[in-house]
Amino acid sequence: MNIIQQLIPASNKDTRPGIRMVPKYITIHETDNPSPGADAEAHARLQQRGNDRSASWHLQIDDSEAIQSIPFNEVAWAAGDGRNGKGNSSSIHIEICVNSDGDFRQAVENAAEVTKQLMSTYKIPLANVVQHNRWSGKNCPRNLRNGAKGVTWSDFLNLVKSGKAEAVQAIQARPVQIGPIEPVFVHSNTIIQRVRALVQTDIRSAPSHSAGFVRDTRPGEEFNVFAREGDWHNVGGANWIDGNGGKNLYWIDNPASPSQDALKSAPYPGHLIRRGSKGEEVKMIQRTLGVSQVGSFGPKTEAAVKAFQKRNGLAADGIVGQKTWDVMFD
Repeated sequence: MNIIQQLIPASNKDTRPGIRMVPKYITIHETDNPSPGADAEAHARLQQRGNDRSASWHLQIDDSEAIQSIPFNEVAWAAGDGRNGKGNSSSIHIEICVNSDGDFRQAVENAAEVTKQLMSTYKIPLANVVQHNRWSGKNCPRNLRNGAKGVTWSDFLNLVKSGKAEAVQAIQARPVQIGPIEPVFVHSNTIIQRVRALVQTDIRSAPSHSAGFVRDTRPGEEFNVFAREGDWHNVGGANWIDGNGGKNLYWIDNPASPSQDALKSAPYPGHLIRRGSKGEEVKMIQRTLGVSQVGSFGPKTEAAVKAFQKRNGLAADGIVGQKTWDVMFD
């Protein structure tokens, strides 16, 4: 598959640090942005003009094209395992687009084809084609992990191994899950996205242009998103904004993806953080591990911390002391 180059300017050191690397892994992600129009070109433009987060990736692939943003011999900030983690320092990162107006299965097939090309070029074994989850514990690539769109991680690896027509046909013949994959309504304190208004547009009391007018947005105004229905974004309570295919709203962040700036500027607070702890430090840990950011350290957070500790050769006690904190936020 042809790879289109649309590189981040070398002057943008936040997202293209220019650190040399020899690729040893290929890490697969999903964009987690189902908005219509959130295809490879949209994500490449986001990187090229300067992502608001200090996060970046080498490739974005949709159902029709693969676009490269960072040279394959340079580091990207995508793994969430810290500046010196293996994921950041030795992996090529591929984002598969999940835009609702695209063909996810075809995007996966395209990603598998590009992965196979990169494996051949850089002599990377299949065992080193991994999920984002391996580096940070984040539930990514989410749809491949749960098979919600009719394609599983095993399917992806089979496509990489063989690429045979039979494997493609088997996936294409499998029924897609019926019903919305993204929740229409979620718990009111769960932030699933963050956006910025590009233009003045109206906020409505329901996800419809015929619903009651609430107020106009201000260009540049930022919102937390708590739910989506189609391209409508719930920004709290009965307040909805139409994304209009990326013309009204600019995708800033998925809160489950920590920025490198946040990771590098988090000194150890000087006390143990464990089950029963509460506050912003707990939210930071939960954000890094892909756990719901409720700010209360419960059994799910403890289990995620233990898993992180095991992956990093630490004592798996589920308690965040200085050693665990330093590895997590180095």
